[in-house]
Amino acid sequence: MSEINHGFTLWKKRGVRFFTIPSFQRAGSVTCAMASRVGGVSPRPYNTLNFSQAREQNKDNFLKNMQRFGASARFEYKSAIANKYEHGASLYQARWSDSGSGITQDDLPVFCDGLYTDETALPLITYHADCAPLFFYDPVRKAAAICHAGWKGVSLHIIKEAITVLENLGSAAKNILCAVGPCISAAHFEVQQDVSGVFETTFGADVLQYRGSKTYLDLPKACVIDMLEAGIPSGNITLSDLCTYEHRRLFFSHRRDNGETGAMAAVIQINQQGANCE
Repeated sequence: MSEINHGFTLWKKRGVRFFTIPSFQRAGSVTCAMASRVGGVSPRPYNTLNFSQAREQNKDNFLKNMQRFGASARFEYKSAIANKYEHGASLYQARWSDSGSGITQDDLPVFCDGLYTDETALPLITYHADCAPLFFYDPVRKAAAICHAGWKGVSLHIIKEAITVLENLGSAAKNILCAVGPCISAAHFEVQQDVSGVFETTFGADVLQYRGSKTYLDLPKACVIDMLEAGIPSGNITLSDLCTYEHRRLFFSHRRDNGETGAMAAVIQINQQGANCE
């Protein structure tokens, strides 16, 4: 556990603020970024880089925000594929024939909380507003996955599922880089007995914190447990250590803002040799 990496890198390009993962950047041949809420065109309470079409219901603003994020993080947003999540643990294998799904084209035909691919120049996108963005990249096999994971997805072991689908493509767990992006932290993620009981049984008591009569869940710690159990070396894991609830100016938070909020986007894309989003 002591070898786990901590911290994402904050960038500001074209007015857009976003985060990258140092270990992924060092590996090369990948674009991997997590947007903040800064640098878009959406009005309050979705200000400004909002990617929740369901809440804002403004396709024009969504596409402008996606174009800004793509231009800054260096991916072609018109080619991107976005998942249609259901708080589950299933992943969909994305191919070029799916290009534009959920962005400029209709949604994917299935619900899924993760996307994976081994095809180059194909951006995979998930949306977040407290739920964890999970990134997976194998620089040896050149395969990648990205997941949206709230407590349900984590408890259903979406992380182990993501690693399994990459192994089915020929990846070895020892080569897979993993990261947990900005999400709600244990300081603010109060849960009731129905949730705490599931996590104590599945991950152990260490993922729970108690303050007074209240119980709080450490979602990133549960993610790390599953990564390690799936065979990922601790040195291949990075935690952002960023809380969406705490950093109001940087992130949307569903819980903090009582649902009156937008969503951030996370992206991963396999590139030709050597290219990344810097």
